[in-house]
Amino acid sequence: MNRYLKLTKINNLFFALIALSTLVLASCKDNTTHKYTLDGITQGSYYHIVYLATDKQNETVKEDINKLLAQIDNSLSLWNEGSLINKINNNQNPNLDSLFIDCFNWSQQISLLSNGYLDCTIGLLVEKYGFAKKEKQALTQETIDSLLQFVGYKKVRIENQKLLKTHPQTKIDLNAIAQGYTTDRISWMLKGKGIDNFIVDIGGEVRASGAKEKGKNWLCGIEQPAKDSNSERSYTTYLELQNQAIVTSGSYRKYYTDSLGNRRSHAINPFTGKSVEHNLLSVSVVDSSATFCDGLATALLVMGLDKSKVFLSKHPNLKAHFIYFENNQYKTYTTPNLKLNLKDS
Repeated sequence: MNRYLKLTKINNLFFALIALSTLVLASCKDNTTHKYTLDGITQGSYYHIVYLATDKQNETVKEDINKLLAQIDNSLSLWNEGSLINKINNNQNPNLDSLFIDCFNWSQQISLLSNGYLDCTIGLLVEKYGFAKKEKQALTQETIDSLLQFVGYKKVRIENQKLLKTHPQTKIDLNAIAQGYTTDRISWMLKGKGIDNFIVDIGGEVRASGAKEKGKNWLCGIEQPAKDSNSERSYTTYLELQNQAIVTSGSYRKYYTDSLGNRRSHAINPFTGKSVEHNLLSVSVVDSSATFCDGLATALLVMGLDKSKVFLSKHPNLKAHFIYFENNQYKTYTTPNLKLNLKDS
């Protein structure tokens, strides 16, 4: 009897060890990270997302990102006829959702910082120039002057989940920061799942966290100015991102030539009502927030190089890289705090 009990205990111990080993192996397997890549179309452009995650962390990532993109489209897209922003522009007085309120507040903060060079109230001008779904119109100076009375970021505000306008004709356009904001929202979602190593690229608005495989920093290229929107993208300058975002705003892809042969850029000066015509071709801004980078890059592009230099001298913590055309050649200017981090190919 004692011998039988002894064998039983040995057998029980044996099976217990097997069970424990199985649990340990399963636990190790659950904690193993893999590289995942997601690609698709959103907001009239592409998205490219790479991240390192365990199988459990990755279970609903794709579904959750698609759901988030749909929510942003329903809130902020001018191309979605039923979107919240179009209801606002049509004076239907809808209750605002958290996405719109957050994005709008970001825009207003950057407007204040840049002295109004970023302005979300240029929507009517954007329409008239033909950068929205409306037909292009030939704008005379008289027409532009008549539209400018409805432009000004201080003429709109939020109260009790409603957007209040000084003029009902004012139309909101948050496209200057929408893609950067989307990049941030996806980044926050990934972090909320415990995913700390990733790079998110929404139409060129990039944010990176942690490191890629083997502990190397994420690498992002700064696009060279192109001849037109159909030109192949090329990169000669790169930046290693360390928990940072980088966004480039340029006037060389989104433009059209009017009937008089004038090149109309999508970057519109909210003070003159005209598309920018200076020699600054692109601005890249580096910061922790892609939303902030997106908005400030647009503001600096509208300012032009000279005014941007004055502005940046008053804000020495900001990091920016400029590409401009002078004396028949491309030239660059980089803030001193960013210069050492850039690498040429």
